[in-house]
Amino acid sequence: MRGWRRSVGLFAVAIVAGVAACGNGSAIVLHPAGSLSSASLWSSLPAPGVLAALERRRRKQAWRRPPGRQVVTPQPDAAWAEVALRLGEDETAAWMLDVGLRYLGIALQREGRTPPTVFAAHIGEDNLDLWVTPPGHDVPAPWHAVGDGQVWRLPLAGVPGLDPGHGAALYPGLVTIGTDATGRLLVDLEAAPGPVAVTGPADLVAGVLSAMAAELATSRWAGAMRLTLVGAGTDLAALEPGRVHVVSSVAEALPFLDAHAAAVADALSASGARSVLAGRAEGLIPGAWAPHYLVTLIPPTPEEAHRLAALGRIGHLAAGYLVAGETPGAAWTWEVDPDGRLRAPELGLDVVARLLPREREAAIAGPSGAGGDMAGALMPTPPVGAAPAPHLAPGATMPAEVTVLGPVSVRAQGEIEPSMLPLATEIVVCLATHPAGVHPNVLARAIWPQGVADEARNAVLDEVADWLGTDGIGRPHLAADAGGRLRLGSGVWVDWRVFLTLAAQAEQAAGPGGKPGPAAEEAKLARALSLVEGRFLAGCGPGGYSWIATDGLEYEVAARVADAAHRLCELRLDDGDSRGALDAVRTGLRIAPGDELLWRDLLAAAHATGQESLLYAAAGEIWARASMDGPPKMAAETEALLDELVPTWRWTLA
Repeated sequence: MRGWRRSVGLFAVAIVAGVAACGNGSAIVLHPAGSLSSASLWSSLPAPGVLAALERRRRKQAWRRPPGRQVVTPQPDAAWAEVALRLGEDETAAWMLDVGLRYLGIALQREGRTPPTVFAAHIGEDNLDLWVTPPGHDVPAPWHAVGDGQVWRLPLAGVPGLDPGHGAALYPGLVTIGTDATGRLLVDLEAAPGPVAVTGPADLVAGVLSAMAAELATSRWAGAMRLTLVGAGTDLAALEPGRVHVVSSVAEALPFLDAHAAAVADALSASGARSVLAGRAEGLIPGAWAPHYLVTLIPPTPEEAHRLAALGRIGHLAAGYLVAGETPGAAWTWEVDPDGRLRAPELGLDVVARLLPREREAAIAGPSGAGGDMAGALMPTPPVGAAPAPHLAPGATMPAEVTVLGPVSVRAQGEIEPSMLPLATEIVVCLATHPAGVHPNVLARAIWPQGVADEARNAVLDEVADWLGTDGIGRPHLAADAGGRLRLGSGVWVDWRVFLTLAAQAEQAAGPGGKPGPAAEEAKLARALSLVEGRFLAGCGPGGYSWIATDGLEYEVAARVADAAHRLCELRLDDGDSRGALDAVRTGLRIAPGDELLWRDLLAAAHATGQESLLYAAAGEIWARASMDGPPKMAAETEALLDELVPTWRWTLA
């Protein structure tokens, strides 16, 4: 089981340009700087919001994907930026902050109370703390006051039991300024009575402001907003074009800021709300309290600074202004020192600043730029020999089996420590989805992007090899080839490889001169889709399988499954089997829920059943899916089909 090492050592120099050869043209691409061992690479990035923005862009591309094409894979720098984001993602903390704040607003509204002004927040392992004014001890449970009532605390253990309902985003201006020994510090820009100036070395100031801008642009605890960026931000605008507006100067931004302040003042007067916070909490004139934030990397002129200060003196009008450099009339001045610490003396804060250097800003926006290519990338014909013939037999079982088309799992002959199972499974899945092999150094950087010692890597691979065992003639299921790349043996059954082979055989049956004909094509597609049990790599857990962002496999899987489901739906509808067509589409939607082609198929299949309830249910699902990211948007073909089959949809669904 341990012989793979003998051939590996001779080929350590065989890594060229950091790329391991993989099947179907895909590859695990190494970060040019090697491992991601610098914690600041991911801890400095506003991961949850940026990843959510990327996911929305990809949903849009998948929604409009033409047959035979897949979502575009990001370029290497952008892909590894996404890996860093996935590693640094603390979705739980972001979710808890969002839920805790929205619940607080609902609880205070029920009591007829106006939410307090929040100056700062701290989220650690156990608690969410808010620094509020005015202080108070009458706090809705499970929140409670600490000390003199200036701090309101929410134990995070109680957050999963809270129901935020449709609570308003009361504090959209909360933005991370850095971390201390126990957690993450956020400051509410709307609490500042004027511009906030950030001083220090120019590159660090730019990094601090860019990090704040990225979080504001993608924050999940904010609703509708407008973020105006000066001096940078074109890359960030690609992440959230609906929120971000880029201008060339503060002078160009000022008219927009003036208009916003006037509109909010008018809304306060018209609604009778005591404050913006009260208007948000009470739901008065929805939409009137959306904030407008300014982040400028170009220091304002004295006249511009004076106008910003005057806007701040008007009062809390759902706005905040972050400016680079010493600024006359600044309400607060924060200093970033050469060591990367940020001091906010007005708030008594001293933290390790969160920085987003220019090159990382461009990199994290890179996946979004790729996601903007609605045409997608053309997929090659699936390989007909992806799986050995014995694996294709109906009901075939093998000594080792890997499933990725749904809940991820590995079934093997040997035993392994339960604590090792997740890591061992990820290693096997990585090799199973890259059948041309992966060099151990490349594999190590994919599985342990923060770095791992060779000895530790080798020990884990030994355990995995023992777990997988050998085939009937004693060949190990995990071994190194002559080039030093690790591969799984032909005795390891992989559902994705079987799917590819069956899909290729179906294409052969349907192609010019295909002798078997539609019946054989339908049978092959049905068998291929029978392998699909759910989302690709379902249940892999947060932060795991981050390497998948670098090779485009998840996009290929979704596209090929969707295309197979679409074709099987067509064949079954031609045969008059509307229920079978519905089953095919539903199977495709398990793994490609955002594919608009499948939603049109769902409509057609539901209509073919002659059951109006199924048709209207399908139309409702399409409407809900199209509305996930804001006002519903559908392709003209989808709207036309709805017009034809459900003529009343524009007023019964909207």
